[in-house]
Amino acid sequence: MERMEMEVQTRPQLTKGQLNQLRREDKVPAVLYGRGEDNFPVVVDGRTLRQVLTTGGGNVLLDLKVKAKGKKTRQETVMFRDIQRDILYQDRILHVDFIRISMTDKIEVPVYLNFTGEPSGVEEGGVLSLVTREVEVKCLPGDIPEQFDIDISELEIGDSITAESLVLEGDIELITPTDTILAQVQAPMAEEELEPAIEEEELEEGEEAAEEAAEEEASDEESEA
Repeated sequence: MERMEMEVQTRPQLTKGQLNQLRREDKVPAVLYGRGEDNFPVVVDGRTLRQVLTTGGGNVLLDLKVKAKGKKTRQETVMFRDIQRDILYQDRILHVDFIRISMTDKIEVPVYLNFTGEPSGVEEGGVLSLVTREVEVKCLPGDIPEQFDIDISELEIGDSITAESLVLEGDIELITPTDTILAQVQAPMAEEELEPAIEEEELEEGEEAAEEAAEEEASDEESEA
């Protein structure tokens, strides 16, 4: 797992308008918390933050250099806990949560799944479904895998691969249930299988409409009587 350095500057509590002004200056508001210590707000340079995420990813270990006016710079070992992005512009980061960690305490983190190969079942007309893109594991921060590579080239139509097949090296515990399906190759649904289903649905809707009409007519007759 990659380890990087990044500087942040402490900041006071700000209004919504002041926070938006920071973002316009390509500064990202953030909060540092965890391990029983006080939470406090910081601000990080947006360009630096994007470079760190591009290079190290969301599970990167950070030696965070915290600078405060009139105080000595201190260092915190942290990871990203939450990254809030703009809904329309994913490269625009709105807020970040940093959580303090200990290199000797295990933590639970998501690990990306990298699927490789072209399933043989797809060449036969099957449809590949990637059910999930990550799994949860528990390990020491220094042992966090960058990703799990999964070869799906041998999957036939009807086959699937589950979390149980993952190869965990070292002292890594899988938190995701072992029977969780990660990827599968499904048989294509033929047109002749779709048409009867549609006709049956239309028939049921027609029957329901006829029943409702009959009930309304009966109710009208009772009212007239």
